[in-house]
Amino acid sequence: MGNIENSDCLSRIRTIYSKLKTAEKKAAHYILENPESIIHLSITEFAYVSKASETTIFRLCNKLGYKGYQELKINLASAIVKPVENIFEGINENDDMYIIMQKVMSSSISSIQKTISMNESSQMEKAVNLILNANKLMFFGMGGSGIVALDAYHEFVRTGIPCICNSDSHLQIMHASMAQEDDVILAFSTSGSNKDLMDSIKVGKENGAKIISITSNKKSPLGKISDILLTSYGKESSVRSQAMESRITSLVLVNSLFVGVALKKLDVTLNNIDKIRSGITIKRY
Repeated sequence: MGNIENSDCLSRIRTIYSKLKTAEKKAAHYILENPESIIHLSITEFAYVSKASETTIFRLCNKLGYKGYQELKINLASAIVKPVENIFEGINENDDMYIIMQKVMSSSISSIQKTISMNESSQMEKAVNLILNANKLMFFGMGGSGIVALDAYHEFVRTGIPCICNSDSHLQIMHASMAQEDDVILAFSTSGSNKDLMDSIKVGKENGAKIISITSNKKSPLGKISDILLTSYGKESSVRSQAMESRITSLVLVNSLFVGVALKKLDVTLNNIDKIRSGITIKRY
């Protein structure tokens, strides 16, 4: 059984799911999808809703390391009342797509929750106010972080605040060279140590622009030079890089900032959204 005995019910199921027989997978799948309801069902009711026999359910309980259905329910109940933790187990080559989805989603949700706990709402509010009072917004990022910068630009252009976004390092430093005191640069970097990005940020800072950064590394050069630092949590695994996780959490921070700004410019933002929707209709069949 290995380390499975130290795992909660849901983690045990994910660990052995790919090795279960088809009938056992029906019961296991139902537990993963409906953990809260299982603890209120008798074994007969569970067999009915999962379309698995009671014998199959007993067999599944044994494979999970439980003496019976009642012990499974007790363990399941204790698991689902705990705060959500990072239950990402390493994806292995025998996992089917359902389990891969479960693991990836669980890891992403946990990373988002950690990101929320790592960022004070007061810092988010300061960032919103800086953006609201900006003469111009510049979105800088390289590589994968450049994708996040582009998404942020795509969001904030709806607010009516003049926006610039470019992933070319030469064009970034050109824009930074023309930055003014009322401008705000939103910088994105998982490591916070990209030299091309930092060259542009330093130039923008020297010209008086305020820097809002989103990075996974607080102590990085980007983190140290920022006026406002927001942290995007990311966990690295054997098949998922830290950047994959932090990209998701960075987008959550971007969306949170956008909503915060949009609510304080509601009429303007809604009017712009209507104009954009009307304008892009010619691009659709």
